[in-house]
Amino acid sequence: MKHTSNNGFGVLWKKIWNSPLWFGLLGSFCMLLLIESLSRHHFFGGILFLVQEPVFFLMNWMVIAAFLSLTYFIPKRVFAQAIVALVFVGLAVINCILLYTRVTPLEAVDFSILRTGISIVNIYLTVLQLILCAAAIVAAIAGLVLLFIKSPKSPILAIHAVFTFAGFAVVASALIVSLTVFGAIPSNFTDLNEAYDTYGFTYCFSRSIFDRGIPEPEDYSEYSIEEILSSIGSEENHEPENKPNVIMIQLESFMDVNLFSDLTFAENPVPNFTKLKKTCSGGQLYVPSVGAGTANTEFEVLTGMNLDEFGTGEYPYKTILQQKSCESICYNLRELGYTTHGFHNNTGTFYSRHTAYKNLGFHTFTPLEYMSGYAVNPLGWAKDECLTAQIIEAMESTEKQDFVFAVSVQGHGKYPTEPVEGEKLILVDGIADDALRHQFEYYAYQLWEMDRFIGELIDALSALDEDCVLVLYGDHQPSLTYDVEDLSVDSKYISEYVIWTNDSSEQQIRNIEAYQLSALVLDKLGIENGLLTKLHQRYSASSDYLDALRMLQYDMLYGDMLAYGGVEYTPADMQMGYQDIEIQHVTYIEERHYIVGKHFTKSSVVYVNGKSKNTTFISDTVLLLNDEKLEAGDQITVRQITGDFVELSTTQPYIYGGEQSASSTIAPKYAEE
Repeated sequence: MKHTSNNGFGVLWKKIWNSPLWFGLLGSFCMLLLIESLSRHHFFGGILFLVQEPVFFLMNWMVIAAFLSLTYFIPKRVFAQAIVALVFVGLAVINCILLYTRVTPLEAVDFSILRTGISIVNIYLTVLQLILCAAAIVAAIAGLVLLFIKSPKSPILAIHAVFTFAGFAVVASALIVSLTVFGAIPSNFTDLNEAYDTYGFTYCFSRSIFDRGIPEPEDYSEYSIEEILSSIGSEENHEPENKPNVIMIQLESFMDVNLFSDLTFAENPVPNFTKLKKTCSGGQLYVPSVGAGTANTEFEVLTGMNLDEFGTGEYPYKTILQQKSCESICYNLRELGYTTHGFHNNTGTFYSRHTAYKNLGFHTFTPLEYMSGYAVNPLGWAKDECLTAQIIEAMESTEKQDFVFAVSVQGHGKYPTEPVEGEKLILVDGIADDALRHQFEYYAYQLWEMDRFIGELIDALSALDEDCVLVLYGDHQPSLTYDVEDLSVDSKYISEYVIWTNDSSEQQIRNIEAYQLSALVLDKLGIENGLLTKLHQRYSASSDYLDALRMLQYDMLYGDMLAYGGVEYTPADMQMGYQDIEIQHVTYIEERHYIVGKHFTKSSVVYVNGKSKNTTFISDTVLLLNDEKLEAGDQITVRQITGDFVELSTTQPYIYGGEQSASSTIAPKYAEE
């Protein structure tokens, strides 16, 4: 009887497995339950999704089933089904891990920044976790190879598979289209976390692959553009009476932790910022992300564009701004004679800033690869204090007014759950969980150091004999575990901003969107250059304001540039680093060559005749060329190379003259070092 029962089950299972319809339904159902449980960090997350959102569950189910049915076109069916399961479940596992480390879910764009992310993966994962991940990847690859070799060939069920795939695809498409048309699925997601929970991981991630750019508005035409231009007075431009330096600092994961209602800190982690909020203009700043997405807050502030109009989880820095220039505060201030500088104390390739900043109109961009002598926090992020000297030196290097935009990094997570070497804490009461309390205490001390940087920067700007306006704001709230009910504000998408000036200024409190910040600052200075600037300054009270903003955004990035007479912005001839790196001469001491010059950093690599050489950084004026014999006529350059092996810039070539002895008075110092 037992044998008969097992045999009966085997026959049933074989019938199911040989049916594209039934195996497609059963297999995808089980996968979806697992995927949603991982996405929600809940053992019964898949069942909860089925009960709470049955229509959206069905939509995701049909998408996976359609892919699973395609395996019946392949002789090695078991291998193909393993590939489908590995892709869907593997993405869900990655999403599960990301939600633990940065709060926001996995999006397709994450794979486009994977190369730069590898260099900081040790901050998010322990050595053991990295080893386990590597072992899992190796095991998965080995398993697939073995499965491909060992799995038998199965009959191709082409006719059944065609009809089954068509049926699943039609149902999935019909659900997606109808739910979108009737508004059950919005055209854009303002809260990605909520969207993934409501509409399902499979649908949302798939949408992030294909949903890019801004759809063409229905009434997009030359007439509509002319109406907007007329309404905002596009022809009017008044020369401002005073043109002070404008410095904007975007502070990584910065927030006033005193907004936590039930937490008590041993000391105020942000005393300078607290004082500024009491004396300076400012208010709440609604940003497009939480826990991550620095570049998108940055994009809104620099361009004045509303990110809600773009694709799901899109980073314009990684998409349209790779090939298209657009209006920005940089271009608008360049018209008034400003020199525009970008700073970031992290790698220059992250979010492809080294390319995007050219298309935003920066004269110079100085990332970490061009900085020396900076300190790092226990997680390895550069401390923000290094930005003060960089900003002041850049401003003093020009004769006219400067616009400085600096993106800090010190407050970046993932925050440690237990003690790490070199850490300092600000103790906090009100958190029962030891790991979470340690995260808050670590984060609070990083805030204290960032706040000290704010004070030092204000002191340095105050010492300048120039008018200055300093704008400070956080890019998003930190990647810590808490609920909005724990805050005295009503959203986790709220940051704060303050505007400090080194002359007397009346305090004004105004809550705004991040894409309105630059226009607000320029309005205080009597500057109205730029169509988006005028739109925000003059048209924000209109009921058509957001529609007009969408229209101008589309026209500028994807349309015919009707608002600009068909003339596109020209990418800036951007210099990497505000100081030129130079080779002055080559010194030969004790059979070793030293490259002597200016402004070298730890990212400087010597190239000889176009090939990289083993280089040791001695100081900002000396590089040691290891184990290399130079010959007369060799061409030497020094290039700034990122951790992901991207060349950011190169010096003018230096032709080696074959000198064999040191004439420099500091030659002995090289030899000793």
